[in-house]
Amino acid sequence: MAESVPGTGGTAPLTSNLKMLRLLEEIAKTSAPFGVSEIARRAGGSRSMVHRQLVTLVAAGWLQTDSQGAYSLTFSPVRVAQAALRHASVDQRIAEELTRLAGELGEGTSLGTLDGDSVTIVGRGLPPRNVHVSLEHGQRFGIAGSALGSVLASYLPDEEVERFRRANVELPSAAERARVRSAGYAMLVDDEFDPIEIVAVPVGRAPGRVRFALSAHWPHGRTKPDHVISTLEAGARAIEDLTVQSAGILLT
Repeated sequence: MAESVPGTGGTAPLTSNLKMLRLLEEIAKTSAPFGVSEIARRAGGSRSMVHRQLVTLVAAGWLQTDSQGAYSLTFSPVRVAQAALRHASVDQRIAEELTRLAGELGEGTSLGTLDGDSVTIVGRGLPPRNVHVSLEHGQRFGIAGSALGSVLASYLPDEEVERFRRANVELPSAAERARVRSAGYAMLVDDEFDPIEIVAVPVGRAPGRVRFALSAHWPHGRTKPDHVISTLEAGARAIEDLTVQSAGILLT
């Protein structure tokens, strides 16, 4: 029997629905039409059960089949993704604020959020001049080892930290999370290729209520970090207001 979910009054989730949603997560990782055996192997389920789940998704309009019997997603999930952005209030005015910040700094800006066990970029701002773009809209990456991930992880409630720990998701250390909360920002240098400095600040400060983090990056030594931090903090306050007030056009 599935464990009850916090905040639901002790109601246990439907196990069959959880399995279906996990199957959809595996389908989302595919890049081409797939067969039953392939996706059953990836999802770790029996072929017969996965086949029934796929047939159900076809009946619901979420999947389609081709002449060879291979399955592929329809555009129905796009509506859910659009609704997720609306619920998060990530809209055109936030995109404009990211671009304004990028213009003020002369460097690229990014807005990230936690999505499952990863950080996802949900907004980008580029300055008028050409700059190296290291992050793209929709890009996903691990929580640990990134400035955005460090900030987002640092304001998680204890129960969420424990949930990630049980799922073996790597997070910044407790000491690093405490340091980020104390400083109000995370900073690192990515020297995999040309050294890049990255600073991220939270959008909001209340533990358990920080849904977004805002970052900027620039070639090592080109910009003063203190100026970037103060500019991002002002931008984060503006974006926090917009996420509360806004329900307009979505970022594209």
